[in-house]
Amino acid sequence: MIVIADTSGLLASIDEDEPDHDACRTSIAQASQLVISPMVLADLDYLIAKHLGDRMAMAISAHIVEKAGAGLYEIAHTPSEVIAAAHAVRVKYRAMPIGLTDAINVVLAARYSTDALLTLDRKHFRTLAPLAGPSCFRLLPDDL
Repeated sequence: MIVIADTSGLLASIDEDEPDHDACRTSIAQASQLVISPMVLADLDYLIAKHLGDRMAMAISAHIVEKAGAGLYEIAHTPSEVIAAAHAVRVKYRAMPIGLTDAINVVLAARYSTDALLTLDRKHFRTLAPLAGPSCFRLLPDDL
């Protein structure tokens, strides 16, 4: 199963003090491929450096590069078409302000033909509808 990773799910998989730590790690282990946007990578790097230190941020970056090199993780290409589609998602859901990172994840799910998202952001992603396919996203680890 291809899984689009959100910052919250990745952060929980790293932080052992996070209540959903084990469940997020299990979700990642069960993915055939984990797709990570550059926006999520930037968010993740910032949050890890801020809360767990620069050394941990560097170690996580190295881990992601290693997994991407092995084909288990993919760093999604986000050309202007993806940004434009994400903007359209934000316009559609303007009553529920969502950030660009979440909107890009919605677009990436359509591009990778998946409804599976690794996220703890239940409020947004239970409301957002996929651009194609099923009527709702499968949120991991909740819907595993």
